[in-house]
Amino acid sequence: MWFSYRRKLSHGLVCAKKVSFPALVNALQLIWSFFRSRLLKRPLISGFPWAISIEPSGLCNLQCPECPVGAGVLTRKGGMMDLQLFRKIVSDSGRQLAHINLFFQGEPMLNNHIARMISYAQANGIYTSMSTNGHHLNETRCMELIGAGLTRIIISLDGITCESYSTYRKGGNLNKVQNSIRTIVATRKKLGSITPFVTVQFLVFKHNEHEIPELIEWCRSEGVDKLELKTAQFNEFGQGLVQPPTNSAYSRYTLQPDGSLTIKGTMRNHCSRQWGTAVVAWDGRVAPCCYDKDLEFSPGDASKESIKAIWRNRNMDQFRHKVLNNRASIEMCRNCTEGRNILF
Repeated sequence: MWFSYRRKLSHGLVCAKKVSFPALVNALQLIWSFFRSRLLKRPLISGFPWAISIEPSGLCNLQCPECPVGAGVLTRKGGMMDLQLFRKIVSDSGRQLAHINLFFQGEPMLNNHIARMISYAQANGIYTSMSTNGHHLNETRCMELIGAGLTRIIISLDGITCESYSTYRKGGNLNKVQNSIRTIVATRKKLGSITPFVTVQFLVFKHNEHEIPELIEWCRSEGVDKLELKTAQFNEFGQGLVQPPTNSAYSRYTLQPDGSLTIKGTMRNHCSRQWGTAVVAWDGRVAPCCYDKDLEFSPGDASKESIKAIWRNRNMDQFRHKVLNNRASIEMCRNCTEGRNILF
């Protein structure tokens, strides 16, 4: 929910300015090739990624139980993306690229080059968003992000009391995050900047769903632009430390009589992610989507090849073919909300 129609309109105008003619043509090509591929049951690609999720850091300062980094279950090593690789990815992507999301796994603010990454993307006319746990946003760093031109910042605040917040955000500090939100809003105002648009993200669990009304009022009073109530993903490694909310509207699962969870909707043999967006880990390895957290299906390495070459290589096409013909055989897709409606 947006707390100001004026800010919502401003965000829309900023988005519109970031969509160049080449990016618009590219997006239409991707949409056409997606539906054509579904009809023919074979991957046909026109265009290149309109958006890329880039992992500035594969490390994190928290130990959230349903996060593979926080739970320590990733088989791949963590690290920091260097600035040269980031610039290569942006340069290789060309003018078709309209959006960079500075997050995959890990905490992006741990990367000391984050402001320079944003500045480089901004110089190329690209919309930039970043998701953070909010523990590294002092005034100096907020000024760096604003000066670099960050378009949108998403700050996780999964509780309005210390007890509920720390239930999921293990190792986190609620007061520090709340102060970070105040700081980014105040610094933006001090510098007279429209951006970044400040979004608070709230993962809804059983232990915190009752706090939503209070959270709404807190966000409104602190000058937050938008609140996103997000359904949580549950995994086997979470050990039941948190539970799905009782309000089904805030859950992506249906509770079965035996206590198991079944994701809502019917899995279909399509997913628009592989026809529109790419994901790049901190070391340059590419994932077909953000659910491939361990890079099990990585089609290539952006530090050695161009994104465009990887986008159309044999490995990527084989993955798309599997999605179109037997998506249920891909284990990570079974716990994914994408591709569960008729259109997308």
